[in-house]
Amino acid sequence: MDSRQIFKKSGILLGLTGWLLLLALVWITLPARADAPPAARRGLGGDELLAQMQACKFPRNRAGQVCFEAVWRYILPPQRDGQNLITPVQTLPFTTEIRATGYIKGLYVTYYGLGSPAYREQVQHLLETTELNALVMDIKGDRGRLPYTSTVPLAVEIGADAHPMMTAWPAWMAWFAGRNVRTIARIVVFKDEPLAAAHPEWAVTDVDTGGVWRDREGLGWADPMREEVWDYNIALAVEAAQKGFNEIQFDYVRFPTDGLIHRALFAAENTAENRTAAIAGFLAKAKAALAPYNVKIGVDVFGYTTWRPDDMGIGQHLETLAPYIDVISPMLYPSTFADGLPGLPQYREAIAFPYEVVNLSTLRAVARLKAVNPALEVRPWLQDFPDYAFDGRTYTPDEIRLQMEGARRAGGRGWMLWDPRIQYTSAALVSADPVYLPNVKGQVLVPVYHLIGEPEGRWQRAPANFRADLEQFLALGYYPVNLRDLTAADLSMVPAGKRPVVLTFDDSSVGQFRMLPDGSVDPDSAVGILLGFHAAHPADWPLRATFFVLQDVDAPERVLFGQREWAQQKLQMLVNWGMEVGSHTISHANLAESSSVEVQWQLAVSQANLQALLPGYRVVSLSVPFGAYPADESLLAAGVYQEMAYRYQGAVAVRGGLTVSPQSRGFNPYRITRVQATRSELDYWLQQANRSGVSYVSRGE
Repeated sequence: MDSRQIFKKSGILLGLTGWLLLLALVWITLPARADAPPAARRGLGGDELLAQMQACKFPRNRAGQVCFEAVWRYILPPQRDGQNLITPVQTLPFTTEIRATGYIKGLYVTYYGLGSPAYREQVQHLLETTELNALVMDIKGDRGRLPYTSTVPLAVEIGADAHPMMTAWPAWMAWFAGRNVRTIARIVVFKDEPLAAAHPEWAVTDVDTGGVWRDREGLGWADPMREEVWDYNIALAVEAAQKGFNEIQFDYVRFPTDGLIHRALFAAENTAENRTAAIAGFLAKAKAALAPYNVKIGVDVFGYTTWRPDDMGIGQHLETLAPYIDVISPMLYPSTFADGLPGLPQYREAIAFPYEVVNLSTLRAVARLKAVNPALEVRPWLQDFPDYAFDGRTYTPDEIRLQMEGARRAGGRGWMLWDPRIQYTSAALVSADPVYLPNVKGQVLVPVYHLIGEPEGRWQRAPANFRADLEQFLALGYYPVNLRDLTAADLSMVPAGKRPVVLTFDDSSVGQFRMLPDGSVDPDSAVGILLGFHAAHPADWPLRATFFVLQDVDAPERVLFGQREWAQQKLQMLVNWGMEVGSHTISHANLAESSSVEVQWQLAVSQANLQALLPGYRVVSLSVPFGAYPADESLLAAGVYQEMAYRYQGAVAVRGGLTVSPQSRGFNPYRITRVQATRSELDYWLQQANRSGVSYVSRGE
């Protein structure tokens, strides 16, 4: 489609008055487009840029970006054809306000890891440069040892603190407090070799030997039914609260599971009633003791507890624990679901379904606990360690992100990554460079692309320039979402401090999605470029974009991406990758010149055809050809053609600039305005978006 067609179809005639208004607008906006300091306007030369990078105090995250200088800094855009893309804008580093979203994103460091300066620095680096806002650290580890010198008499007596991992605890804790990083004290409760060895009268007894019962690792367990054991662990929890921890996380708050369980003898009969009473009793007493402190209480539980109605023989019954805690963290590592998901044989090989395992398990936990304790947060543990139960795979950044997304969509209030090796996949974490202060009333950028190919033109974006657009969006803190997210007024997937951008593609031309003879995606097509960009930035740039498809026009290269034999596969690939397929009507019809019957035919049949090609998928987004709206705009939302009902969630116009926030009263999901993806228009609207208070900025998940 060229510009002459648009002018002809829409009947627009730009007269002398229009030209004068346009010139006045340009004159008014010129000063605003050149209001940056001189150095910012001219940009940085290569040598100067390199010198600034080398002087950085923090490692740089990606080429072409300068690190934070003190609190404020300028984001300088890359150069194209010797010109600045936009005026640079001041941004904030990952401030305490942005971290305080209530949506926890944490990782874990072990007792031994705390003793390594290299590991401590690695953890601090991740907390400063990524979306992470919480750290779980062992205060009493898996072998009952404390990483600090304790003031709890019993801990000193049994030598639990005989091997402290670090001494500078006040400075260590102050580092997190100064950055508003949530500190979580992990206390391994009943698996406790030092306590069992020093006080065998409080330990689980081996009925055959009369001595301390030991698990498969040869470690002794304290008896969950003994209040002396409760009191010791509660004293450690209080000590952690006094040290400044924000949350106490009780782990191994259960009865033992491995070893010769039939030989384990407890202080009372080993029944479900006694087991759940013991665990609930401990938590109730801990809650009372910690009440004077501003801390949350959390508990780690087996992943299968979300599926089982009983206590699994270990005292962990969700509804029984719920009244006494603030956070519950099921360990939803797919590797631990050796038998798959109960009642769902399609997920027998759980390791192959990172999203489904986390999502379905979290859904069950949220539903079960809501009735008992509505304020309780479900915050699962996620797998970032090699599989040991199925095929030995190591999850990719995408598979780790799928777990995170599974938790979010199920109503989880965050997640925590587990890797006792402390070799976390940094590529799975969204960068904190750059971020902005939240502003959910701001406007959203929705660029529209048509042809992708050579040469660059009014309706065609050259592949190199499309790549440069993506680099620019990334450097300015944009995060892609689909149009259906925007029109549903749900941008909760956008990390705190990031700005949503909705990439849209009209006309389904072959340059948007071309398959090569060898069956691979053309790397210079729009989809190929998006795939490559996502591979380079898996966390910062998820595969999100909305493609509006034509089905019957005179130009065959614009029908379902121009390769008929690939049509259905292409649509399915887009959906499988996480992108969106929308309707551009059947034949690019001018709806303003169409009867209501023809409008409904175009919208009903186009939606039905696409959904037939995509079983189980709902097409909910519409691009209005030429931006020519029908006389009855309600027909865009819903209608019926010959008993064929349709319903759309939102619609986009051709142009109009930045679109209104979905949080604003004036938001109309059927009047989403867009920015034409030409260099001049993108430059102008990116500049406007960078003005203070203009852009929508997420407050977090």
